[in-house]
Amino acid sequence: MKRFFLTPQGTPRLRIRVAFSFLMIGSLMAGVITFSLYYVIRAQIISQIQQRALLAVRIAANQQDGDLHSTLVSPDDENNPAYTAIKNRNLQLLQADPGITSIYTMRLDENGNIYFVVDVVGKDLSLLRGPASLGEFYPDASDLLLGNASTLTKAIVEDQVYEDSWGESLSAYSPFYRSDGQIEGIIGVDISAAALRAAEEEIRNIGFLIMLIGIPALILVGLVLGTTIARPIENISQSAERIIAGDFSQEVQYGLKDEVGQLAETFNKMSDQLRTLIADLEGRVAERTIALTGRSEDLEKLAAQEERRASQLQAIAQVSTIISTVQNAEDLLPRITKVISDQFGYYHVGIFLLSEDRRQAVLSATNSEGGQKMLARNHSLRVGAAGIVGFVTGSGAPRIALDVGDDAFFFDNPDLPDTRSEMAVPLRLGKKIIGALDVQSEKAAAFSESDAELLSVLADQVSVAIENARTFEQTKKSLIEAQNIYRQYLRTQWTEFEKDEKGVGYKYNLSKLETLDNLQDAQEILDARLSGEMKMVRDDASRIAVPIKLRGEVIGVLSLKAQSNRNWSEDEVDIIRAVAERVAIAAENARLVTETQRKAAKEETIGQITSKISSSVNMRNILQTTVEELGRALPGSEIVIQLREQDNQAK
Repeated sequence: MKRFFLTPQGTPRLRIRVAFSFLMIGSLMAGVITFSLYYVIRAQIISQIQQRALLAVRIAANQQDGDLHSTLVSPDDENNPAYTAIKNRNLQLLQADPGITSIYTMRLDENGNIYFVVDVVGKDLSLLRGPASLGEFYPDASDLLLGNASTLTKAIVEDQVYEDSWGESLSAYSPFYRSDGQIEGIIGVDISAAALRAAEEEIRNIGFLIMLIGIPALILVGLVLGTTIARPIENISQSAERIIAGDFSQEVQYGLKDEVGQLAETFNKMSDQLRTLIADLEGRVAERTIALTGRSEDLEKLAAQEERRASQLQAIAQVSTIISTVQNAEDLLPRITKVISDQFGYYHVGIFLLSEDRRQAVLSATNSEGGQKMLARNHSLRVGAAGIVGFVTGSGAPRIALDVGDDAFFFDNPDLPDTRSEMAVPLRLGKKIIGALDVQSEKAAAFSESDAELLSVLADQVSVAIENARTFEQTKKSLIEAQNIYRQYLRTQWTEFEKDEKGVGYKYNLSKLETLDNLQDAQEILDARLSGEMKMVRDDASRIAVPIKLRGEVIGVLSLKAQSNRNWSEDEVDIIRAVAERVAIAAENARLVTETQRKAAKEETIGQITSKISSSVNMRNILQTTVEELGRALPGSEIVIQLREQDNQAK
């Protein structure tokens, strides 16, 4: 057993050193891959959580009523309807996103300490603690919040996951304002870091599994390979010892043409050259010259390959730049095809994307003239059927046709008659194939395995870009839908509010203030209300109508009429627009206050009636009290209450 591992001199044998080298290299590679994967995925997840937190805190800040919030100054205000209204609104925001663990508003006291005003927590966090009370200090606020609380003017987010007494999360903060434009407080949104921890645990498990499986395999492969390499070398060593002993007839028999075979052949040549050193000297010099010439040619080929590789890497860098700057898929894909064509020298580059039913690979972008014709007629290939693109999208493996005439999968396209060689690589998102990147050349054998590897890297970047563009479009669509829903909500609320109000507006004519009972029918007012844009008219007098808009919804019109035909200056127009904006904000705040007061009065009346009914102990008093209290609450109404007859009840 000892001879298997050690030489007679006591040093490790070659097979053991090879096996150990395999083990070290494999372990190092597995470790590097695992750690790289860990940090890349962790950074991506933290970035996604940060973007999500910023979006959530901006939405939450826009939903805060600064004037209503400013009325909460002491712990006793937790029973105030304003506190309940703000808490319910924030609770709706929290429930709309399962990843949000808490939403809380804060202020700074005169000493610069941060304290809570309204705190809302999710179900999971509520098991660990209840919401913070009004006026409760935030003892372990992060350095980011402490450093920016007094000067915060826009939304900010933590760089890393932050752990405090409330749990482990990533927080974002944003100021919110009163109607006078002053900062009322800071709102914070905590996003759970559970997704990050789950990803870290999964990566650790994958790394452990790779090491568990890979180490025995590497040892076995190293031993087999080391034995294969060491055995012929040992034979050569034994033959060399015999030559040293004086037997110059020794030759090593080794049938393979690998590096060991070259060593054996060299050994045999050396044995022969020892016998005919003088006669073969000139031949050996000539052979060496030929070898050096071949080496020079190899170096030139290598330099050309490196130059081509640099151009290809430059193309990858340019595609990366396009991906980071272009978000629209309609502009992104054509630019990618042009960059690949210019840098790699391919006369046709096409990007195919799978249809919704994943049965067809549809041409979505191309750079060539023939490709544009194909694009115009919605060219597509059946997945898994004829054509190299069909094969790649069906199998998920790259394919190279060095000579399209000899390739069984080549699709003879009349729009691309000059194609001599073609290569296609799949576009993937994880294990899911979403399309293929197809390149064609006018030269035969224009592609190599290294080209396939580089284009595969490029295809991965294109796949990510396509997914990012789709995600951007979906997010944009969702934002538009949310804005439309909110505008519809405002329209409905203001329609109901206008029905309850007696007057629809006011008019000031330089002498007195009048209430408008009917809508004005001046054309510029109607146009401003319908279009949502400012309208100016000049005839016998100068008139201007500016729509009063709230979140893009027109809720009224501010109209001015000059006594003479005059030009409105730019400053005057800016003042009118600014006043219209302030009127919209103030009117919305007034409507919300009115609505809150109405709801509070209704709840108070219901509470009083319920209290009096609950104080009665027999059925007659309960019914009598119910009728009397409803009569007082609803004057001028006839109130009747009766119970079912016994026979009907029995039935």
